[in-house]
Amino acid sequence: MTGKDEFDHESIQDRQSIKRYFDILIDGFETGRITFTSEKESVQLTPAELIRFSIKTRKKPGKSKLTIKLDWNDSTAEKKSDKNNAIHIASRR
Repeated sequence: MTGKDEFDHESIQDRQSIKRYFDILIDGFETGRITFTSEKESVQLTPAELIRFSIKTRKKPGKSKLTIKLDWNDSTAEKKSDKNNAIHIASRR
């Protein structure tokens, strides 16, 4: 990418649609390429081997929020994995 390429999208989706987006993202991390496209924008990302992972949750009466942030350096990979700082994420079926 040259310069600053950006993609921004916000919408209301059902849980199945969100799951499909996450499945596509998982596939993109496995293959090493994720492309985001809308009518006006298109950005292709190439995830590095080591990725900084940040997760935040907030629960207030009547409203919940989950923010997931992933970032990496395109030109130089992070030197060290931080596997000792693991978290546990669970869901009930």
